[in-house]
Amino acid sequence: MRRCSQNPLLRSSLTAGAATVFMLALSGGASALTHRTLHSFCTQANCTDGKAPYGLLEDSAGNLYGVTEEGGKYGQGVVFKLIPNADKSKYTEHVIHNFCAKANCPDGAGPLAAPIIDVDGNLYGSAELGGKANAGTLYEMTPVTGGWKYTVLHNFCNENNCSDGADPTESLSYLGQDSGQPWDMHTPLYGTTAEGGEGGGFGNGVAYEITTNQIWFWQVIHTFGTSQAPQQILPDASGNLYGTTVTGGKNGGGLMYKLAPQGNGAWTETVLHYFCAQAHCTDGNGPEGRLAEDAAGNIYGSTYLGGANCTNESGCGVVFEHPAGGGFQMIYNFCSLANCGDGDEPQGGLIADNAGNLYGTTPLGGAKGRGEVFELAPGGNESVLYSFCPGGNPCTNGSGPITPVLLDGQGNLFGTTHDGGAHGQYGTVFVLTP
Repeated sequence: MRRCSQNPLLRSSLTAGAATVFMLALSGGASALTHRTLHSFCTQANCTDGKAPYGLLEDSAGNLYGVTEEGGKYGQGVVFKLIPNADKSKYTEHVIHNFCAKANCPDGAGPLAAPIIDVDGNLYGSAELGGKANAGTLYEMTPVTGGWKYTVLHNFCNENNCSDGADPTESLSYLGQDSGQPWDMHTPLYGTTAEGGEGGGFGNGVAYEITTNQIWFWQVIHTFGTSQAPQQILPDASGNLYGTTVTGGKNGGGLMYKLAPQGNGAWTETVLHYFCAQAHCTDGNGPEGRLAEDAAGNIYGSTYLGGANCTNESGCGVVFEHPAGGGFQMIYNFCSLANCGDGDEPQGGLIADNAGNLYGTTPLGGAKGRGEVFELAPGGNESVLYSFCPGGNPCTNGSGPITPVLLDGQGNLFGTTHDGGAHGQYGTVFVLTP
């Protein structure tokens, strides 16, 4: 398994789609869930169906969409669609875009974030590499008769010193996304890049905004100066944006921030917490993945390092809360069980249901050390819902999930593993059913 914690710029987060409704709390705990692999990648020769998937979305018809970092016809990743049969007992994979069909990959290459979907069924996403400057692209995919039309909306590093950003590694965000609504095509879209920004050199990344009224308008709204690797943005109903950076900040362990609109196109940044503020980073180190917001306006996230159970810079991690009234508190420390049976190094972030339960994944730890899906109840009680690789090597059911899960209206949890599967270390799409 690739230890993604070795490179904080090569991680991703999951994005909810049109039919993903976080309005149902699971019940019954781990014993009530059944694991099923929906697709093992590299089913086809030369992995033309893709390998190394990152995240999922679901549309109103129950189709699943995602991307793979590698594989495909040209080896630079794909956008795929999984179509269920009538009773959803079987899913069939279709590659709907192969990246890098032309020399120098003008359409992009190596996508690390699942796309989003709008009310008309169009997909929007980013590729980390490729494009005019090999610094990534932002794309739109429109369903047409017999297939999909692919359009590049923006080439990153299109300005001097890459002031418009470079290497987008996170999914796009919009207001209402956490409740499962598709993008309405009117409210702004927000995104981040891992590098680029003003100030010369390649920079620490930017946050950007996209709006459209028949014409697409793209602009940088914040350039990161003292911290690096900004993660997926969380918009709130008041127009504020919340996010984290994996490294840098006052203590070098990353930070959580708020961007507030000023009404004139400008945004003001407020740092809400500098991680590694406590000895041995017991408050967490390296916040990573998507943030989740509950019905009361409390915001939750996770770090892939630090916590009360780790005294060095590797392993463990925490789940933290930024209460609606302000402040910061840790609500769970990973590796609380022997051999990190409760999970280790969460990287994808969290989702929340209407009962206040949080769900996520860890690529390490669990019963077999190859990752898990977990639930964290209000009050901080953790349940391991599924541990990967239950039969030992080879991990034919997948291993190393590095993106969070997707919870549908029937209580099914969908997700991807970066490694494992029936055909080797190429990844899977799975579902946990009550």
